[in-house]
Amino acid sequence: MLPLQKKNHEKIILAFFYFISLQPIIDVLTTFTIVQLHSSATVGIVIRMIYMLASLLFMASFYKKVPFAKWATIYVVIWGIFVLGNLGINFSQKPNFALFDEIKFFIKISYFNIVLLNFIFIYKYFSNKDSLFKFFLRNIVWSALIIGLVMLISILTGTSLKSYQWTKIGFTGWFFAGNEIGAILAIILPIVTYFAIIRTNNIQTSYYWIPVLLSGFSLIMLGTKVGLGALFITLFMGLLSVVVAMFRKKMPTANLKLNALVLFFLIVVIAISTPFTPVYKNTYSHMELIGMDTDKADDPQPKTKEEKKKEKEKSKKQVESLILSSRDIYLNKYKKYYQSSPVSQKIMGMGYAGNYKKEAKMIEMDYFDIFYSTGPIGTILYFFPLVFLFIYSAVWALKHLADVFLPKNTMLISSIVLGLGIANFAGHVYTAPAVSIYLAVIIAYFYYDIKSTSKIKI
Repeated sequence: MLPLQKKNHEKIILAFFYFISLQPIIDVLTTFTIVQLHSSATVGIVIRMIYMLASLLFMASFYKKVPFAKWATIYVVIWGIFVLGNLGINFSQKPNFALFDEIKFFIKISYFNIVLLNFIFIYKYFSNKDSLFKFFLRNIVWSALIIGLVMLISILTGTSLKSYQWTKIGFTGWFFAGNEIGAILAIILPIVTYFAIIRTNNIQTSYYWIPVLLSGFSLIMLGTKVGLGALFITLFMGLLSVVVAMFRKKMPTANLKLNALVLFFLIVVIAISTPFTPVYKNTYSHMELIGMDTDKADDPQPKTKEEKKKEKEKSKKQVESLILSSRDIYLNKYKKYYQSSPVSQKIMGMGYAGNYKKEAKMIEMDYFDIFYSTGPIGTILYFFPLVFLFIYSAVWALKHLADVFLPKNTMLISSIVLGLGIANFAGHVYTAPAVSIYLAVIIAYFYYDIKSTSKIKI
């Protein structure tokens, strides 16, 4: 621990934390600039870029004093050199090269790692554990509360934007990107749920569940499979962790029986109301769109082996399309881009949106987007911090298996797993700074928390 507790440092740290709770306000302002001012250079991009640069400069300022700051800064410099190399190769190789779009893409994906490293640095070297946890929890809960209120007010007043333009139904409130707001709520809901669990001691304090209810309402009204799935997973894992804590007689300050009852009640209510939710109707609309037969009656006509094989392949493709919301189409396009690309692009990546001919279109499956954009070298470099943290966390989990299922660890892990999973199936996590900041802050805190209570050395 270094003596870095100066007032100016503490003010900067508080600013980094308070910025989390300001995210929904920035997103609403972004929507205003896009919808009302018809501006592509949104306020969100500018503010988040300044925040990212501030994070990088803050770490770099301790380059000579703190070993972690030194290695983190070196990592970012290496990544920056790679980005310049990628831009140079794609400038000469891509059929369409839009410099501004390429730079914007790399700024977006770089945001996650820079914020992640900066918060690990902050958690590791500043303040005390209790203060950190309070700042961490409160700002995420405030963010969830603001999002939930915006969604509720906009829907009630009929001023909400729609999640879909055609047959499907859903609402995004005053937020422009439905996928992003859904990912944000899914990632932070476990943290908000944990906050409600530790603060609810009796019926009088049950108002701490209001942010959970608002977040759940928002996820349902978005009309996405991700939203409803994240809601069920969070409530189920919350109930499981509370039951484990009851049997192990942990968390004496919280009313575990009351919390278990609330969680069980919410699961039942959502399960019963699911057939009336937008996502249920949207699923059937999507099934009709891709030609899936919802009639389960058996076909009276006998079929040959060849017909059965073709039907099975068709059914498999339809299920993939339903789960991935037709992202598999763009995934196949990228595979073709990559196969026909020169060796330099196969190694260093094809940059933003690949070797597109007319329209730049992402797959919206982040791991594939990053791989095809940065190649194997860039992908290894980009995910190196995350892989290290995953290995450390896995070793810790194996050594403290009983503690994994206590509420705090269960909800932190649920949040992280949901974020990592959504990045694969729905995207808009690593490629969206508005989302990746939450995942970065939560992963950084989880690493700090287990490292401060563990003797594991990696």
